[in-house]
Amino acid sequence: MNKYFYDNIPLPDYDQLINCMHCGMCLPSCPTYELTGLEKHSPRGRIRMIKAVVDEELPITENFIESINFCLDCQACVTACPAGVKYGQLVEAARHHIEAENIEKGEIPLIKKIALNWIFIDLKRLRIIRSLMKIYQKLGLQTLVQKMGVLKIFSNKLHELSFMAAEIKSKNSKSNTLPLMAKKHIKIGIVTGCVQDVFFRDVNIDTEEVFKINGYDVFIPKDQQCCGSVHGHNGDLKTAKILAKKMIDTFEKAEVDFVVLNSAGCGSFMKEYHHLLANDLDYSERANQFVKKVKDVSEILIEQGWTPSEKPLDLAVTYHEPCHLVHAQQIHEQPRELISSIKGIKFYELPEATWCCGSAGIYNITHYEDSMKLLERKMENISSTKADYVITGNPGCMIQLIYGSKKFNRNIKVLHPITLIRKSYN
Repeated sequence: MNKYFYDNIPLPDYDQLINCMHCGMCLPSCPTYELTGLEKHSPRGRIRMIKAVVDEELPITENFIESINFCLDCQACVTACPAGVKYGQLVEAARHHIEAENIEKGEIPLIKKIALNWIFIDLKRLRIIRSLMKIYQKLGLQTLVQKMGVLKIFSNKLHELSFMAAEIKSKNSKSNTLPLMAKKHIKIGIVTGCVQDVFFRDVNIDTEEVFKINGYDVFIPKDQQCCGSVHGHNGDLKTAKILAKKMIDTFEKAEVDFVVLNSAGCGSFMKEYHHLLANDLDYSERANQFVKKVKDVSEILIEQGWTPSEKPLDLAVTYHEPCHLVHAQQIHEQPRELISSIKGIKFYELPEATWCCGSAGIYNITHYEDSMKLLERKMENISSTKADYVITGNPGCMIQLIYGSKKFNRNIKVLHPITLIRKSYN
């Protein structure tokens, strides 16, 4: 067996590798190819290199690692591909093999060990970090450190990244005065997420409220953990599988009709659990059944129904499409339909709405300068709409766009679609 078939999972799928026709239809949609013009930074270039590694014509070189890690994994090429190549699976498989090689050599960076193997493995630790960050912000220490430029002692990049930390908001109170619609007798389980729960807990509360208002039975497991997307997207499939099994266990016990997410990145990964656990005798069939229940908030509200508020909401908005919603999950019209259904909303279409904002998980940290080029382009497009609010359904995008509004002096507010709906009910 080829040594790159690691952990008893045949990755990447060889059929996907040979399905690529190298036609170049993906090139105009690829942000990294747009940035550099280099073939090795295009989807077809990376596919050729991955195939060469799998065929043992090429070892895992530094050039190969640089090319794979430079990819945003935005999957815009998947939408553009006429052959239906699942590029996202290929690049994540390549990262899995790179990770396996690094483990063998003992070359896992310390920051990655801390983030993946300590922080995101236990949500209790994340909540402690959230509390500490909230105190840090409330006491004005964050503002003081930024104004004094203390972090510049270590690096200018670290100083800039300090502005990226979104404000930890106080817990959004639940309302007992909002109107309640007829019961639907549909039980949903809400995934609270990691980054979402730390920086945008109010979005989770808005999600719960909107579904309750619309007659859904809502269940939020207190013992849920990370879905594994952070690990899976960064090559640590071993940990991702452990967390995926825990997620399946948690929601199976609850016997919910649907598992609902308000984070595009998490939803995209959880809809692939059946591939992740395909060779697991105990979980493969359970994963197949589980993914059928996984829905984005916009997806389930359109499918199962909701009732817009009768009160008009006088706001001018535009919509940025999260990559892992529009390209990975093929969810495009549902969020727009939700937004346009709210009375009084003035909706302005965003130029290049499907173009990546540069967040891409931790890409804005690992490739800060390139991420900022993409962000500046996104902010210019948002400003051209004359909208006051940009709506988007992913916490990574929200953090990036909030930061972009500050960095590029744009007076743009950022809201999740579910928060916009809750706002309309209020």
